[in-house]
Amino acid sequence: MKAERTAVGYVRCSTTMQATEGVTLGNQRERIEAYCRFKGLTVAEIVEDAGLSGGVNRDRPGFLHLLDIIETGRVTVLVLYSLERLSRDMLTLLALERLLDEHDVELHTLEGLIDTSTPDGWMSFAMRAFMGEMERRQIRHRTRKAMQYKRSRGEVVGAVPYGCQRNGAHLEPVAEEQATIAKVNERYQAGDRLADIVRWMNEEGIPTRAGTPWTAAQARKLIREYAGSFKKTASRMGTATRQFIEAIA
Repeated sequence: MKAERTAVGYVRCSTTMQATEGVTLGNQRERIEAYCRFKGLTVAEIVEDAGLSGGVNRDRPGFLHLLDIIETGRVTVLVLYSLERLSRDMLTLLALERLLDEHDVELHTLEGLIDTSTPDGWMSFAMRAFMGEMERRQIRHRTRKAMQYKRSRGEVVGAVPYGCQRNGAHLEPVAEEQATIAKVNERYQAGDRLADIVRWMNEEGIPTRAGTPWTAAQARKLIREYAGSFKKTASRMGTATRQFIEAIA
């Protein structure tokens, strides 16, 4: 039988947040405990993820443990300092709220005063989930634009491509690697298949950056006008999302 008004808390801090905002794990824990005392809730456990980003759920052991606790039916309330401590990903938040609803668990936050036990509280939760998703996409958009601008100026963004080396913020050609690229393109234009080119490179002992044998994926990047046709396959995330959508319909 489920315990009467028993709460589980969840706290998370990235190292950046601790340094810049001061919302430490201890601060969150104290605020959650004070809130539970005020609301007459018995705290069963406060789960934490220390120094971890909220970006990848499976990389957060505390978050996964929290899901286990919810599924046991031992608690009636999940208490957070703020919704962002859980995630900024709207799909994650909406899916979690559906899981909480399945197990009759309310979601309360101190910041924003969300309480999903009421329709108005659920609306507040949904709006904050939407705003968090918007902020996440804005950050991604700004980052992408900044990288495009750097590329337009010839600056190095990400990994240095084969055939070049870093010179400060810019790239300069590597003669030996450029010669390999030229030979690869020459063979491709003469009618060699990608598999033939890979076999030739490995038989000739042409080194990759890592010193490992060439693969088709690596060689394909060297061909300027590669005409292969590929169909984008569904990722595990895409497959799971499809199953989730079908399950809740």
